Amino acid sequence: MDIDTPLKTVIRTTKAHLSKLEKMNIFSVRDLLEFFPRAIESTDIASDLQNIQLDTKNTLSGKLVDFRREKTPRGKLLGKAALVLDDNTTVEVIWFQIPYVLRNLKDESQVFLVGKVERSYGMIKILNPEVHLQKNVHVGTLRAIYSESPPITSKWLREKISGLLALVSEFPEILPSQILKKESFLEKSAAIRAMHQPKNSEQWHQARKRLGFEEIFEVQVRILQEKILREKNTINPYRIPLDAQQVKKDLSLVPFQLTTAQKKALYKILKDFEKESPMHRLLQGDVGSGKTVVAFLASLPIVRKKFQVCFLAPTEILAQQHFASAIKFFPSEFSVELLTGSVSETKKKSLKSRLKNGDIDVLIGTHAVLTEDTRFKNLAFAIVDEQHRFGVEQRSLLARNNAHMLAMTATPIPRTLALTVYGDQDISVINELPPGRKPVITRIVADPKTTALCNKFIDDQIQKERQIFWVCPLIDESDTIEAKNVKAEFDRISNEVFPNRKVAFLHGKMRPKEKDRVMRSFRNKEFDILVSTSVIEVGVDIPNATVMVIENSERFGLAQLHQFRGRIGRNDMQSYCFLVVGKPDDAQKTRLRSLEKSHNGLYLAEIDLKLRGMGELYGTRQSGLPDFKCADLNNVEMLQKARDWGQAILQEDVTLKKYPKLKKHIDQKPVYF
Repeated sequence: MDIDTPLKTVIRTTKAHLSKLEKMNIFSVRDLLEFFPRAIESTDIASDLQNIQLDTKNTLSGKLVDFRREKTPRGKLLGKAALVLDDNTTVEVIWFQIPYVLRNLKDESQVFLVGKVERSYGMIKILNPEVHLQKNVHVGTLRAIYSESPPITSKWLREKISGLLALVSEFPEILPSQILKKESFLEKSAAIRAMHQPKNSEQWHQARKRLGFEEIFEVQVRILQEKILREKNTINPYRIPLDAQQVKKDLSLVPFQLTTAQKKALYKILKDFEKESPMHRLLQGDVGSGKTVVAFLASLPIVRKKFQVCFLAPTEILAQQHFASAIKFFPSEFSVELLTGSVSETKKKSLKSRLKNGDIDVLIGTHAVLTEDTRFKNLAFAIVDEQHRFGVEQRSLLARNNAHMLAMTATPIPRTLALTVYGDQDISVINELPPGRKPVITRIVADPKTTALCNKFIDDQIQKERQIFWVCPLIDESDTIEAKNVKAEFDRISNEVFPNRKVAFLHGKMRPKEKDRVMRSFRNKEFDILVSTSVIEVGVDIPNATVMVIENSERFGLAQLHQFRGRIGRNDMQSYCFLVVGKPDDAQKTRLRSLEKSHNGLYLAEIDLKLRGMGELYGTRQSGLPDFKCADLNNVEMLQKARDWGQAILQEDVTLKKYPKLKKHIDQKPVYF
């Protein structure tokens, strides 16, 4: 047995447990040992009254006596007993669910109980405690607290992991010896063991710091190595000098004044075209900040040199929108075409032939462009809108001719992420909205009175021929999550709340053609309200939409909510966003107040990253970002230190031949972005 042995051949457990582990992406011994606890807690034993701490969790040791079952007036079965401590203090014990171990327990058995202790009517009680018959991995020491997903519990994980810790020595040490020595880090095997069974809290924090550093360090090495090798081994075959006079002429053709931030971003891109190596730049800006027009303006010097441009969009309807804009923007002497999945095979064949011959100057498309038989004659500039929706290998098809690469995203990028996963790209930020745009007025809706006023306001907006986005977290009903779902909300809104209005629904499980049809109908004002999941986060512009309602808003991150409301307010009309809270007393309201006060996407993303982590901000599985388990992305000092060490190691040996374990680890992992 080694750390790559499948878990199902190693541990004895139920099919339900194994099935849940697979859903948690835990398949091997390695995966389980790298499923680190989110916290630790003390289970130091108190065997007398003097050492008990009220209103918090305690571990009590004593004799359990007078165990009995009682029924409440409502017929619910409770377990009750008394625990006699060493000093003869009696603690009343109450179980709301009777543990299996009590079914055959003898009276006056020595036990360890772990639970919250409180004083009520002069009596000390411990409520619904765990029961242990002896000291083990659960009592008498620091113990690990894991993120739970029933039937996988912290108790189950502690027991299974404890039997596998002997294998931690098999984890390869990828950190160079000079880093371990200089930073006084634990060795990897010791750090993994300490994460699950620490001797003290200081050791646990040291282990977490060391493993978190490694996570950041390996990302830094990967992206910095990629950047160094790219700049070293690739020559820019499409060097175009910046023509300031021509840029002024191009700007005069745009029917509106660019913001200062847009002009700065355009200048940076045009200067990149002059450099010796191809451009790799990320353009970040809120929804509606004008990233597309910057990309189009940057494309003009490319097509004038008889080179080609490709603009990649994540959805067909967004590609069609960009195509319609491109037709209006580019002078008639340039050929602009659209390639999506719905284009007929005959036309696709014709388009690809013309593309290969150089007869198409600008190609707008979706994933349909990313096929092996799509060949450009001289692709010089590739623009990828919301690049995390495309795989690394897919995007590399566009970069195979050493084309300049511009990625665009409406997702705010905190400074700490700019130091890590985006470190191989130059970043430009458009932090201004075009003139005339009004900030979206945002309000929290958390009680029946406010809900009634909100619905009345929405009806008034529809009366004025405005349209409404209505966002829900789920598609179907869920037994485990109390959140509004699209189908139920569609029925409720169309039949009960607004029976005289036209309502439609949209969700991610619909076929692409059906989604596009619904969005086109909405854009054409064929209905008033669109009930949708988060698929509208990146989508088509609906200039007539002035209201967005977001159900169970506490379930979304601030950055995602900010992107949602960016779908409205796309004109000079005042727009409104209503954040409906699932429960009136929901503690998340404090976090959501930030959206009422701020329209700065970067500021909101920083709050999100601090409070909820990167998984909530970006959805690591969806975006391809690394799923950090220990790294603290708010620790700028650690991030900078990891980056500095990465640069030092690569300056010494960019191929990592001197560090074979690190090289093997880096080569096995995917490239991010």
